[in-house]
Parts: sequence; C-alpha cells; structure tokens
Amino acid sequence: MMMKRRRLEADLNRDAKWFNSPVKLHRGMLNDIRRHIPSFERRGFGLTQADSQSTRLNQRLDTIVRMPFDGDTTFVPVGVVSKGYTLVQHEAIIETAADALRMADIDLGKVIAEVRITEYVERMGLSLYLPEQFDFDPGDGEPMALRVECLNSVDGSTRFRALMGWFRFVCSNGLVIGVTQMDVRRRHVGEIHVKEIGDVLKAGFTDAEADKANFTTWMKRALTPKEVEPWVDKALLEKWGFKAAARAYHIARTGCDGWISGQYKGQKPTTIAMETADRVPGANTTCSNLFDLSQILAWLAKERRDVQEQLEWREQIPGLMKPFLS
Repeated sequence: MMMKRRRLEADLNRDAKWFNSPVKLHRGMLNDIRRHIPSFERRGFGLTQADSQSTRLNQRLDTIVRMPFDGDTTFVPVGVVSKGYTLVQHEAIIETAADALRMADIDLGKVIAEVRITEYVERMGLSLYLPEQFDFDPGDGEPMALRVECLNSVDGSTRFRALMGWFRFVCSNGLVIGVTQMDVRRRHVGEIHVKEIGDVLKAGFTDAEADKANFTTWMKRALTPKEVEPWVDKALLEKWGFKAAARAYHIARTGCDGWISGQYKGQKPTTIAMETADRVPGANTTCSNLFDLSQILAWLAKERRDVQEQLEWREQIPGLMKPFLS
C-alpha cells in the first residue's frame, strides 16, 4: 500500500487540461480529497443591472455558481444550463461511490483516492484505487490495480460516467488499460443512485477476472516489432495519427519514447527518423508479446494532455488490438 502511495504521489504535477481548462490533481484517502470539492447552486440567468437599465431573468436558463470555499470568499459562475438540467454535486458522487464500495465490503481505509478538478471545479474526475487484494501482477513485480472511475460536471459539459479499469504502477508513471467494459453513462436528468455505481462494481469484478486471464494469454502471445509494422502503418496511423504511430513503433523497438526528427515526405511511421527520448517505465527493451504492445498503447493514451482524450484513447485500446487477437 505504501509503495503504491509513493508511486502515485510522484505524478502530481502533470500539465493536464480538460476541455482547455487547467487541471489540478489531488490524492489521498477519501476524506482527504473532500476538502478540495466545493458546493454549487443554481441561480437565475440574468445581467447585473447597470446605469439604471432594465433587465430581466431568462426564463429558460439558469446559472450554475460555485460557492465560496477553501479560503476563497467569492461566488464564481461556472456555466449556464437549461431549466430541466439536474445539478448533481461532486460531493454526492464521492459519497455515492463510497457507499457502493462499502456495500461491496471494501475497506475504505485501504482505498487510495485521486481527484482531478478543473480551475473552477466545474468538472471532476474521481479515481478510487481498490486494495491490493484486487491487483494483478503481470510477472515483473509491477502490479496493475483495479480502479473505479467517476466523471461528473456541474455545468453539463461532461456526462456522468462510472466505469472500471486497470492502472499499472510503474515507478512514477501510470500505464492504464481499460479493458473492463462495464460502464454507466447518463445525462443529468436525476439523482445518481448507489445502485448504478454498485452495478458497475459487480459487473466489473466479474469482468476483471476475465481480464486477468486475457493478460496471461497476451503475455504468451509472442509478437515482434517486425510483425506490428503493417498494423502501425495502417490501423494505428488511421486511428491515432502519424506521430503516435511513429512513437509506438519506436517504443516497440527500443523501449524508449521518442520524437520525429526526419522529414515526413515519402516516409511511414515505421520508417521515419526518430530521436530517442526517455525510457518508458515498465517497457521491455524490445516488444516481445501482446501484453507489451498493450502497455505501449496505454502509455501513449496516458500521455495525452486532455483528461477527456486520455479516457477516449484508453477505451480504443481493445479495438486497436483486435487484429492480433484472432
């Protein structure tokens, strides 16, 4: 548990964005992160009266306002929503997730919590890392932890989501692969119930056992950089673009990340000149099996700056790997 905590804390200062808003990252136990979460309220949408001009409220819209907290005494408008929009407080998501874990007989004292929040806290990404008994060790002593993720916004910019996936602790970097498919997505049209997150947990635990079997199979499936060349130059190029495809191939051959140093004209991701950067934590010097490839993709997804894009790329990893699974 302490080893996990040290590895997590080393990654606190990533320069992340969420829909172009700066993101802060806080980690600790559940009670530790609550102090970073303010309350919000809805108010009528109107203009401040100036120069004795007449104004009136918009009858179709409301303003979502962040309440004063953590030494900041100001009220901050963070979004405009319809009258039919249901405001779901971030605190309610945290409490609901905690209740779901309790109902699953998970000791909250052994759960590491992480919260990503935007500048005005209008968006929140909650991650709950389950105790070590749920870990999977791929054989190199670098465990993959099972985690619950909840995404929420108070301004309607992000639908509520609850899903489960894997997080790999490797030095100070997380390698994430979300192959657990249980997921809840819904619009803000009513309260979030414990049962919804509980359903994600229940199905996620079942799927996680299948994931562990898949990981074992992937480690036995030999794969060389030469074999992935056609896939890199076509499938990965089409899905993630030239730079990501070139980086993936460079990592597969060297175990190190890199950046493009050659001219694009007439080149493919597998032939363009690359400058070698730092070693990718947890990566083998040469990609030797399907599990190695999955971790390369997870690394590239994790390196995206936008929180929403990180999740989208993670969800695409199983589909990208399908050509090697038949």
